[in-house]
Amino acid sequence: MLLPQKIERQGFGYNEMEKLDIDIKEIKEFEENHRKHKAVVKEVLEGWDPATNNDFFLYIEVLRVLGLMEETSGKDNFILKIKRENIHFIPSPESITRARRSLNSKGIGLPTNPKVFEKRMRRQKALRQYFKENN
Repeated sequence: MLLPQKIERQGFGYNEMEKLDIDIKEIKEFEENHRKHKAVVKEVLEGWDPATNNDFFLYIEVLRVLGLMEETSGKDNFILKIKRENIHFIPSPESITRARRSLNSKGIGLPTNPKVFEKRMRRQKALRQYFKENN
């Protein structure tokens, strides 16, 4: 893949037209995983209200639905177990949050708690204002 311009990230960058070590297979795999995770996030948001208000609850439930995590309950606690061989298949919390935001922008899985909804709207407004002023 060729980049048309120089990109700077924390002091690291790619010179103009420098090749990256990414092939089409990796990109297709990423896209497929993203679609799968987004579908699971949608399923969880539509089926379990606490997940609409808390990204941690959403993330844990997504891992459980994907079969990457087991839950063991005790008297006063529960233990989340992830098998060592599943570690490479676990999506990042940021990608799950990104999928939630994408669905929320379409009106799917909006928070049921008014305080959470207000907070997210304030944050969204502030970010839009920031990017409007700095572009």
